[in-house]
Amino acid sequence: MSTTLAVAATSWGVLMALAPLLQVRVILRERDASGTSKTWIVILLIGFVLWFAYGVATGSVPLIISNTMSVTVALILLVTAFRFSNPRGATKAGDENPEGESC
Repeated sequence: MSTTLAVAATSWGVLMALAPLLQVRVILRERDASGTSKTWIVILLIGFVLWFAYGVATGSVPLIISNTMSVTVALILLVTAFRFSNPRGATKAGDENPEGESC
C-alpha cells in the first residue's frame, strides 16, 4: 500500500510541478506577464526548495523528485514573468497612448 501511495504522490507531485507551465504558455502567447504575481512565485519557490531540502534530509525520493521538478518550473515561470513584465505605465504593442495615437 505505501509503495502505491508513494507512486501516486510522486506522480501527482510531478503533475502539480508542471502545472505552472500553463501560465508560462499564457505569458508567452500574450507577451505580457502583468497579471502574474512575482512575489507569489518567489514564495512558492522558497517552499519548493525547503521541501526539496527536507526530502534530501529524510531520503524521501518522492519529495526529491517532485520538488526538483517544482523548483525547475517555478524558476522558468519567474524568469518568463520578469522577461515579459511591462514597466509601470508602459503600454503593450498595439495599445494606444494617452493622446489617442497608436504606438
